[in-house]
Amino acid sequence: MPLATFRHNAAAQAPAPEVWEALQDAATWGSIGPIDEVFDATHEEDGTLTGFGFRTSAAGKTWDGTARRVAVEAGERVEFALTTSEIKARLSIDLTDTGDHADLAVRLEAEPAGMLATLFWGVVREAITSDFTRRVDQFAAGFAG
Repeated sequence: MPLATFRHNAAAQAPAPEVWEALQDAATWGSIGPIDEVFDATHEEDGTLTGFGFRTSAAGKTWDGTARRVAVEAGERVEFALTTSEIKARLSIDLTDTGDHADLAVRLEAEPAGMLATLFWGVVREAITSDFTRRVDQFAAGFAG
């Protein structure tokens, strides 16, 4: 099955340093992309988020998974590898500081990893497609300066 890529840019009504700080709280990730709920966050000693457990649902199914940070440029970019029994994904956020607010460039790359997702990948991909832009816009709107 081919990798599906989803992208959307949105403006947060808060400066980039505030958005970056919020991204270190796992609860912040509970409404972006395919993530519905987060739990069991891990952090470095300086408070930088390194991972969390999450729950996601698509096409009438719910899965638990893990998010592990795989790339970070402090204050500018973070990327997590998301893994469930059925789907593998990479979720990244790039921040651009415009002075009074931050522009967020969100990218999700997803592919089936299990038999069920492979069989129903078209339905799962469509469920993500139909909701991704709205969820990124809502995510960005949650940052108020």
